[in-house]
Amino acid sequence: MMKILFVSVFFLASCAQFQPFVDARREAGQIQTIGQSTADRVAVCYNPIWSDETDAKKLAVDACAQNKRKAQFDGKTYFDCTLVLPLTAFYQCVNR
Repeated sequence: MMKILFVSVFFLASCAQFQPFVDARREAGQIQTIGQSTADRVAVCYNPIWSDETDAKKLAVDACAQNKRKAQFDGKTYFDCTLVLPLTAFYQCVNR
């Protein structure tokens, strides 16, 4: 019984993404995103247990820099991303 539980947890954990990411998901072949990010507002999903706000901000700064803008913090929500990464930090991309 214990082996089955261990194997199940191992396979579920191997499917999960533990690193923070910009939620700019798209359907295959589509340009429009289905994730929470837009060109003007970046959504970064992360878990404060093993990542912190500086990791999220770095991703947002990099995403906004692609359009020569800077990231400005715009709030947080909980449980809008994945179960493993429950916190979403929003950043507005503003002109420098």
